[in-house]
Amino acid sequence: MTETEYKLLLEVLSIETYSKEEDQMIDFLLAFFAKNEIHAWRDEMGNVYAQKGALVGVQKYPLVVAHTDTVHRIHGNQIIPKKLLLPNFAGELKPALQGYDQDGNPVGLGADCKVGVALCLMHFLRQPVLKGFFPVQEEIGARGAEQHDAAFMQNVGYAIEFDSPGNTSSITLWNQLMYNPEDPNGLGKVWTDLLLEFSDQYQTEYTLEQHSYTDIVMLRPLFSCCNIPVGYYMYHTKSEYLVEEEAFRALALGEELIKRLGYQHYHDETHPSPRRLITQFALHTMEIIGEI
Repeated sequence: MTETEYKLLLEVLSIETYSKEEDQMIDFLLAFFAKNEIHAWRDEMGNVYAQKGALVGVQKYPLVVAHTDTVHRIHGNQIIPKKLLLPNFAGELKPALQGYDQDGNPVGLGADCKVGVALCLMHFLRQPVLKGFFPVQEEIGARGAEQHDAAFMQNVGYAIEFDSPGNTSSITLWNQLMYNPEDPNGLGKVWTDLLLEFSDQYQTEYTLEQHSYTDIVMLRPLFSCCNIPVGYYMYHTKSEYLVEEEAFRALALGEELIKRLGYQHYHDETHPSPRRLITQFALHTMEIIGEI
């Protein structure tokens, strides 16, 4: 992550946004895209859509996703991301960001999902061809994603959301399989291989998890999806924080994943046992980091 990208992260984290009160974030997104000459618009509900670059032949767009609301009510006293040393997934103290107001009170950083918004914007600066979807009201039932523009999704090949806590990746949402690591031609094989490579490179321990829901559950019938770990902890509380190096790795994971998946359509095969997929991945990770 460059210095300019880090400043963008801090700027996004400072925005106050709450379910059904997301105008500040929506306005920020539209201004960002206008400044960078990227075509973007909002629908009547407030969902923001963006498109950069043109496809060739039968190519499909990669889609990045992050919701625009948080659970933290708007207080009007500004959110100041403060750098502290806080534990990562393994309990090691790492540079992290936590949200305070101007009076020094913890108010909730809203990294769920503002870090995701920032990472999506960074990808728009890095990628030549990309679509983005920024739905409203995720925290109260993924209502914005449920009302997505179907026409916008027709030439999308797969979706990458940046909204998975800590070091985890959502393999299921609402008991729906997002990707299948055992499909040799699927997104899941590329994605889990990449996670294992990062586990080896950074001596970290990613996990696959069965989570409740986020926006991509509404898109999964159309194409395969994955939810990238972005390094936020204690989410939905005023003590929420973001481990910086994990957010930096999320950006690198997304960039490498798009490079490997390219501009094609993925619709992974179903699998009878997500739990077995989770266990097998955990064993691979343990082998890589030397626990077995």
